[in-house]
Parts: sequence; structure tokens; C-alpha cells
Amino acid sequence: MRESRLRRGLLAVALLLASAGPASAAEWQLKPFLGGTYGGSTTYILVPQTGATARLAFGVSGLLLGEIFGVEGDFGHTSGFFQDSNDPLQLVTDSGVTTTTGNVVVALPRHLAQYTLRPYVVGGAGIVHIKIDYRLNPISTSSTLKTMDLGAGVTGFLTKHLGVSWDVRYFRSIDRTIETGQSIGSEHLSFWRATMALAIRL
Repeated sequence: MRESRLRRGLLAVALLLASAGPASAAEWQLKPFLGGTYGGSTTYILVPQTGATARLAFGVSGLLLGEIFGVEGDFGHTSGFFQDSNDPLQLVTDSGVTTTTGNVVVALPRHLAQYTLRPYVVGGAGIVHIKIDYRLNPISTSSTLKTMDLGAGVTGFLTKHLGVSWDVRYFRSIDRTIETGQSIGSEHLSFWRATMALAIRL
């Protein structure tokens, strides 16, 4: 029910942007990004805490942005999320975290940022898929949880079609269920993601 309402809301915003007049015509942006995840917290057992070490993250987002408001789809992946080379036990042999979210973007009005950086805030919801393989446990953890994200960033275009973007977001699972029985209480994961992207105006 919640996911259905979110999809309808994002669709309504997209239709509103698409039907706007020439003065506020929307533009498409594609942003392949590279960065890191850090500051993690989880209830999964047999894994080292994820807060101390930054891990490589990559992905892509697609954005339909009008004069102020926009809608965005974001996909990100971090390999080795639950692994730590300094962990003496090395119980986790493979792991990964993948996020897929739909977001609403509120940016500085375009007419005020034509020749400078354009800051924005972003927030939405989606899913996070968690995979953990253990050395001593033949049963892997594989969970897909509902998640929310909230963040901010800034984009600047060097030419009409190419620019760069910096972005920081906080992801937090919002499920209250126990899927695998391998966590303390309900399954939970939260972390920060900081990225730099190539911004392509289509």
C-alpha cells in the first residue's frame, strides 16, 4: 500500500513537470557516480560493525528536473559492505548492499543558477537488498527491506550538456520484520553515502 502511494505520487510530479510551459520546461539528467559508504549500523549478527571503514560505492541516477521540483530514480551498490580486513575472525566471506529508491528533488530555481552551482535536497523511499555469506554458516543472509533516504547535493555544468555533481545521502531501513533470524530483533541497516558524479544533461 505504501509503495503504491509512493509510485502514484512520483508519477503525478513527473506528469506535472512534463506538462509545464516553456518557461519552466523540465530537463533530463543522467548521473553515473562513484563514492563511498560509511557510518553504518546494523543488527545483523556475526558481522563486524560497518561504521569505521569507508567502502567503495557506485551506481547511477536519472533525474527529471523542472524550475524547482524534480523526480529521481537512484541505484547504488557497495561490494564488501560487511567485510573488514582488520577483523581477526573473518567470518564474512562475501557481502553486498544494493539500494533502489525513488525520490523527490527540490533545487535552487534554475533561473538563479544558470551560471553557477545549483544546490538541491533530495528524499524518498525504496528498497535495500542485503547479501552476506559466512565462512562457518552454509546458510547465507539475503534480505530485501524497505528503506528511506534523505540527502543534499550540488550540481554545476561546465558545458551545455556536461557537468559534475557532489551528493551526500543517509539511508535507513524502515522495516520492522524478522526475515532470516540472523539479526538481533528486527533486521536493520543504516549508513551514509557520499558520491561524485558526472552530470549529463540530455
